[in-house]
Amino acid sequence: MSTGRPDLKHLLKHHDQSQLWFQLAEIVDDRTYLRHGIEVGPGDVVVDAGANVGVAAAFFLSECGAGEVYSFEPVPEIHEMLVSNLETFPGARTFPAGLSSVEGDAELTFYRGAAAMSSQYADPRRDHDMVKSVLIGMGVSEEDAEDRIKGDFEPLTVNCQMVTLSSVIEAQSIKKIDLLKIDVERAELDVLNGIDDQDWPRIRQVVAEVHDEGDRLTGVRSLLERHGFMVVVDQEDNMKSTGVFVVYAVRP
Repeated sequence: MSTGRPDLKHLLKHHDQSQLWFQLAEIVDDRTYLRHGIEVGPGDVVVDAGANVGVAAAFFLSECGAGEVYSFEPVPEIHEMLVSNLETFPGARTFPAGLSSVEGDAELTFYRGAAAMSSQYADPRRDHDMVKSVLIGMGVSEEDAEDRIKGDFEPLTVNCQMVTLSSVIEAQSIKKIDLLKIDVERAELDVLNGIDDQDWPRIRQVVAEVHDEGDRLTGVRSLLERHGFMVVVDQEDNMKSTGVFVVYAVRP
């Protein structure tokens, strides 16, 4: 890792500081995206699907020395914060769109109180209950857990633009993708299905958070293995009750 980089804890902003602290702990402190053989080094190119406010992008650019990070965030309010957070980072490329299997307009459910869980496939009651169960699993009482997330899952419908990764590769003349990071709240296969066969060899590594519903985990794993990746599936202890896994894929 490079040293002498900016302190992201003081550099990045979020309208809800608790959400920012959680992402910093997960991405910067715990190195969630640098496990099971995943590496990002000087000059590497990263595509960040589900960039949120830019914590992962800032981490890859400042601490790993990535050359370029293409960050995709479709919710307008979050994208504005993404742009603000990354404006001082050379190599940051931000797009007000989400990655999907088809191009066009789409409606997303935006949770201002839990912005990272906003999605085309959001369900306020299900998402509320999942976060509550995680908190209880971490030792928080049921009453305190309910108090912590009260009002966080009030849904707002926003119109967003969706594009395919292959269309971006062509438009931006991207020759290689050293890491494709995916955190899109149940739209994981949509992102992967937006990659044309001829573009898969450009991709060296993939890290994807996968919500295993409808056999989605098997689908993601099979697709990656079919395109020549070695795949490891991991799950955080505090996510055992959620069906949420992280898939790490590298080329042998």
